[in-house]
Amino acid sequence: MKQERGKLLFAGLIVLLTVIGCCVMLSNTNEGLLTVFGLANLKFFTVDSNILIGLVYLAYLILAAAGSMERSDRLRLWMERMIYIATTAVSLTFVVVVCFFAPSLGLAPLLQDANLYFHLIIPVLAIAGFAVFRRDRLIPMWETALPLIPSVLYGLYYTAILLAEGVRFPDTDWYGFASGGVIGSVIIAAMIFLMTWGLALLLRLVSGGIVRQAGKRNSKV
Repeated sequence: MKQERGKLLFAGLIVLLTVIGCCVMLSNTNEGLLTVFGLANLKFFTVDSNILIGLVYLAYLILAAAGSMERSDRLRLWMERMIYIATTAVSLTFVVVVCFFAPSLGLAPLLQDANLYFHLIIPVLAIAGFAVFRRDRLIPMWETALPLIPSVLYGLYYTAILLAEGVRFPDTDWYGFASGGVIGSVIIAAMIFLMTWGLALLLRLVSGGIVRQAGKRNSKV
């Protein structure tokens, strides 16, 4: 019972932080690093991944309040999968910001205004929450492919913008992915997909390791 209450409180915290982040984003009139005005910020994967996890946890709260997941094991399983997908997405946001953007642009400018929530607070809490609360089952290996879906969809969107409007940094190529030409773009895309899958494997390892350790302790009792 305490575990379920903890899951609900954590879900509510993520939803609240997402709402706060979105309010700060929409009220901000200053443009900065990975920040533009209002709804135009939706072009950034860093923003989209955070909104995704906020929506997933909101759905989790609604379904839990309605008792739907208690009545349907399949629905509960798919909610767990969606949380896995969304947590991997914000993990990718965190890793890319800290390991790739921060060394060249500086970390402080990347944590201003709404990006403090989207680049740091929500991703770190999401990863910690996944390790603490998502240990009910071992994630099958095939499910590690599911977190690739947001990256693939975003890649298709990004490519469509470039093909339709041409390569213009930072207007249509806001991340600068196409600056190295076609070959450079393919290499970057491959790196992102590999990082996404690697993060999915790490999250699987963390939750799976906890499940196995808990099983060992229970077997000794």
